[in-house]
Amino acid sequence: MSDGYFQQLGKLLKMVDCLAKPQGARIQDLRKVLECEERTVYRWINTLEELGFPLEELDGDRHKRYRLIDTYVKKMPNISIPDFGLSLSDILLLYVVLSQDRVTRGTHMEERRNNLIRRLSAMLSDEERKLADAVEGLVVPNLKPQKDYSDKEQIIDILTEAILLRRRCVVQYRSFSKKKDVRFQIHPLHFFESQGGLYVMVQLARMAESFEDVADTLRVLAVERILDIHKTGETFEYPNGLKPAELLSQAFDVVWNDPIEITVWFSAHAAPYVKERVWPGKYSWTENDDGSLLFHLKTSGYDDVKRWVLSFGRDAKVLKPKRLRANLAAVYQDMAREYAAPSRRPARKTAPPRGKPMPQTA
Repeated sequence: MSDGYFQQLGKLLKMVDCLAKPQGARIQDLRKVLECEERTVYRWINTLEELGFPLEELDGDRHKRYRLIDTYVKKMPNISIPDFGLSLSDILLLYVVLSQDRVTRGTHMEERRNNLIRRLSAMLSDEERKLADAVEGLVVPNLKPQKDYSDKEQIIDILTEAILLRRRCVVQYRSFSKKKDVRFQIHPLHFFESQGGLYVMVQLARMAESFEDVADTLRVLAVERILDIHKTGETFEYPNGLKPAELLSQAFDVVWNDPIEITVWFSAHAAPYVKERVWPGKYSWTENDDGSLLFHLKTSGYDDVKRWVLSFGRDAKVLKPKRLRANLAAVYQDMAREYAAPSRRPARKTAPPRGKPMPQTA
């Protein structure tokens, strides 16, 4: 998840913490905490009220104060922390989960995560803390390259508000497929992460009432390619019957409206790597006598599947569909020409040793 997304979440939590204090908070107090202009503070106050947080205005000095209503604060365990009665196993589990978290790593929320770990540590005896440290070291977090969203904070801020308040937006988006910048109206629905990138699931406003299947009205936008965005005065209803997690589970990566059904032969060398994984979509396999595998997969995302097959090199051969088979053949022919082009490179007399078929696994 991106740094910008957690900056906005962090601001929201900081603001709730301030407003939950018995004395409340002045506008200048909130400006200092949120590190923003006065008009932005009022915007956040309006956002909280629209989300159903009951605020009251307090008088008593020269400056007006805002506070969450007392009875509401008592219902919020993340603000008025009760005795949770955590068992040692609960604390150890939290240690593992928090220490392995890569979503907040390098973001403004990392400090809050570290603070939670310190507070958990304070609940442990010296011997229990040693055990917790040992448990933490069981797994080493594997950090993957992530995209940079340092210049997209305002865009993520607007998207966050639009998702929470169901506001229609107008976006200017850099479309790689159309090779140009396009402008259109969206209903922002959900953020989600994939392979170090932050994406937003949206409904195209012009299609909201046109299709029986809600999935046909949805698109995925890469946040870094949103060039401009502003909220309109219109609101929208959340699509009836939409199950976003179910849609994403059908996609090989992030595309769920590009169905593909393939049959792939995997060598005996690659077969164990294929069998040990759970793959997106529906799949089955038949093992041959020589250890090779016939793998049948029904999923979504033509280009994503194509890249996956290519990652196996000569250990994978597409049998169906013909379109993908022909496409891959053209790719391999082009690659062969590229590698054979430098005439000064001496020809190999023997084939290079075969490496592992799937670079992303050990």
